[in-house]
Amino acid sequence: MKRIRFRAGFTLIELMVVVVILGILGAMAFGYYMNVPDEVRWKTAKLEMVELRKALDAYRLEHGQYPEKLADLANIDLSKARNPFSKREFDYERGGDGTSYTIKFLGRDDAEGDAPIPDEDVIMTERG
Repeated sequence: MKRIRFRAGFTLIELMVVVVILGILGAMAFGYYMNVPDEVRWKTAKLEMVELRKALDAYRLEHGQYPEKLADLANIDLSKARNPFSKREFDYERGGDGTSYTIKFLGRDDAEGDAPIPDEDVIMTERG
């Protein structure tokens, strides 16, 4: 009768295949998660713009028109009302008669044009 011997362990080929598969999965996950912080910054900037719009509306209710510049808003912390990528303030323009305004956030690329998040432009006016 022949004796059968079982060898425990993995071959070098099996280990290499596992390492390659893990490397591919790691590269895919790394690529996905590298964009997540930029998307979070973009969404935070959009929320800051919504808060800024509320402060501008409150200012208009109190003073009858929108402020000349954002620094005139006393009830909001303007240190947060900035482009999170370039650290510059949002672009703010008041209409000539003081009844309209435009706030712009041009995204990570800081250039106008159609692009997906986080390069998407956000433009808010007194109408929304």
